Amino acid sequence: MNNIRTAPTPLDNQLPCFSLLEVTGPDAARLLQGQLTCDVTGLADGQWTLGACCNAKGRMVANFLLARTDDRFVFRLAADLAESFQRHLGKYAVFYKVTLTPLQAAIFGYQMPNPKAEHSVLNIDGQLLLNWPDGRVERWADTAPDSLTDTVPLSSAAWQQLDIQSGLVWVTQASVEHWIPQHIAWDKLGGVNFKKGCYTGQEVVARVQYLGKAKKQLVGAVSTPGSSAAFQPPSLLSNIEAAGKTVGEVASWSGDRGLLVLNGEPQGALTLENDTPITTTPLPFATRSPESA
Repeated sequence: MNNIRTAPTPLDNQLPCFSLLEVTGPDAARLLQGQLTCDVTGLADGQWTLGACCNAKGRMVANFLLARTDDRFVFRLAADLAESFQRHLGKYAVFYKVTLTPLQAAIFGYQMPNPKAEHSVLNIDGQLLLNWPDGRVERWADTAPDSLTDTVPLSSAAWQQLDIQSGLVWVTQASVEHWIPQHIAWDKLGGVNFKKGCYTGQEVVARVQYLGKAKKQLVGAVSTPGSSAAFQPPSLLSNIEAAGKTVGEVASWSGDRGLLVLNGEPQGALTLENDTPITTTPLPFATRSPESA
């Protein structure tokens, strides 16, 4: 981990849409436990979890993958959020013995046919390998890495498409403070722990969970066959329409499929803002993840 501080040479399987932020110091866990939706103190060394950081209204300032290794915590989040998120944490960090350090290492994506232990973090000669439940592997390295045994490199576009299949939406600068975690099903994916206690925005997030269903929900979508000839991928937060009314927005899109945040249950024929017909698709989760219970 000490080695991943300088940027490597770009490769086809580099994921430039993400950046790394390291938090170290004797108070690191205490600082993060009071700011994040995930249970930081319960995160074991050599493990990672999904999480989010909210404002007082429960709106996400950022969401991320958080890894713990050798008494360090490392955030992997949208690259265009790295600086603003560091400033946000810095407002609270001044009261704790911690150091916030941007890491210039790059992130590389792979697919493994036979998945290893999910949510694990392996430190191999200063490079970190993170295993995903669907067989994907992230490699955080400060030099252009050699090939990874028993894996297939994944391009950034392929990685995003697999994120979409898994129902993963990443907050970017364009969507800061736009959604609460439940709007993008972050609770169902294990990114919210409802037993950990207080954190900024916790009251709002918990109220939605226990007092009623979120008004917005995440669904998958694919452009209707036959519309692809002149298909233009939609932009983030562009409108979803039904019968001439706006019923939601685009949360993520790649190729012919994406993720939508709808204002309730999908009803009627849906179209993108450019009138392209789309069809909703099921997501791979139906109930809240055990980690978030």
